[in-house]
Amino acid sequence: MTASYLVEILDWGLHLRLQGALPVEVRDNIARQVEIQCANLAARSTPWSSLVEFDHFEADGFRPEIVVALMKLARRCGHVRSAVVMTDWHWASVMAETMIAAGIDDQARIFVQAAGGPGEALTGEPQAGDLAGLDSAMAWVLYGGAVPMVSKAA
Repeated sequence: MTASYLVEILDWGLHLRLQGALPVEVRDNIARQVEIQCANLAARSTPWSSLVEFDHFEADGFRPEIVVALMKLARRCGHVRSAVVMTDWHWASVMAETMIAAGIDDQARIFVQAAGGPGEALTGEPQAGDLAGLDSAMAWVLYGGAVPMVSKAA
């Protein structure tokens, strides 16, 4: 799987997608882009949401303090809710701890794609786009409301 990323503003807010193994320098560049986009969204003076996708993301040297700072910045810039879609339970628990540290766990939900997503089932290897079909995550971004939560222990 090749490494790639996307940072874009859409009508409803910020869409961020990180895929594969991204070097620290690239992740720092992504963080700067997110800061700029948060400022652009704040200039709209309307609440906004985000969809963050970690598709088989590998973050050696994960720095939660940077993610915490970005989450706090987003809240100050009018952010109201975020769906974080992931393909790994371990990273989901790390991200949950990061959200709690940032104090934004009231406005974020984590969705984890079950192992053996559509592409993986056919090839045995993670495929780009394995996150497709998580409609509940997008519904949370657009409308908020209640989303069923299932713990890893269940």
